[in-house]
Amino acid sequence: MVSAELNTKNQHYVWRHYLNAWTVDSSFCCYRQKDKKLFQTQPKAIASETYFYEIQQLTDGDMVFLEDIISRTTNERLRELNRDYVKMTQIPFQLRELLKNTDLNPEARVALEEKLRWAKRNLIERYHTGIENKCQDILDSLRNMNDAFYKDEVRCGDFLHFLSHQSFRTAKMRDGLSKIPNYILGHAPRRTANILNHILATNVSVGLFRERNAYRIIFLTNDTLIPFVTGDQPVLNMLDPEASDNIELYYPLSPNLAVIVTKDAARFPDRKRGVTTFEVERYNYAIYCNSEDQIYSSESNYLGCLVAMEKHVLAT
Repeated sequence: MVSAELNTKNQHYVWRHYLNAWTVDSSFCCYRQKDKKLFQTQPKAIASETYFYEIQQLTDGDMVFLEDIISRTTNERLRELNRDYVKMTQIPFQLRELLKNTDLNPEARVALEEKLRWAKRNLIERYHTGIENKCQDILDSLRNMNDAFYKDEVRCGDFLHFLSHQSFRTAKMRDGLSKIPNYILGHAPRRTANILNHILATNVSVGLFRERNAYRIIFLTNDTLIPFVTGDQPVLNMLDPEASDNIELYYPLSPNLAVIVTKDAARFPDRKRGVTTFEVERYNYAIYCNSEDQIYSSESNYLGCLVAMEKHVLAT
């Protein structure tokens, strides 16, 4: 049987290593909107669900839906990558079908069933762990205001892939994709949501990489009395997708530092700039408004004031 140590039951949709930066003097605060509750906690205890990434067996209708989405891109290599990902998610179910027709003793059958159950629950969680482990040094570099990696084609690709997945892997994205209109017989959006978010993240990261020379990383330093906050949707596109084909990604890194990935050299002429109190409030309000349920801060008093405001979705 698969060792219990390898089974990650409490699966995070916001990276714990990322959230650790908001633990200041042992203080890490969370506001849970569904409960209207502000409390002290630890990053390991929030932004997670039991088997959040558990794979669902797809129906023919689900496969038709996903292929319709995949085939819309003109990049053949990108289509192949997304099709391979869909196939990978279905391997445990295909193996289970094969197992039905094998002549195994009961003990061996139970052991194989347990391994397939582990794969169904942990395969995608391990995939995201791999993305994060590959980019831990990049996140640490950004926190030291070092973006030299961006000039390296491979590392730049790793970063943009990571950033896209940090945006699309969340509970908010999954739940939103679970509610899309169902236009194919036999397709259930809830079953395909955790696969569709991967496809969309991959498409966005490839698009960003294609235009990587037009995008720049801007460091926003915060010396005000108000800390940057983060939330269960930590990466935001600050541009209205209906008004602009461009993307401007905001990603807070700590209470005192954030980055913007942008094409807009007119608004951001310098690689680094300090932000005003008004700008900090604006970015924090956007994080709050675009969160699903949870907001995090190093300061409970400020967080309480922030969440007391009326929430307007898609604030930018």
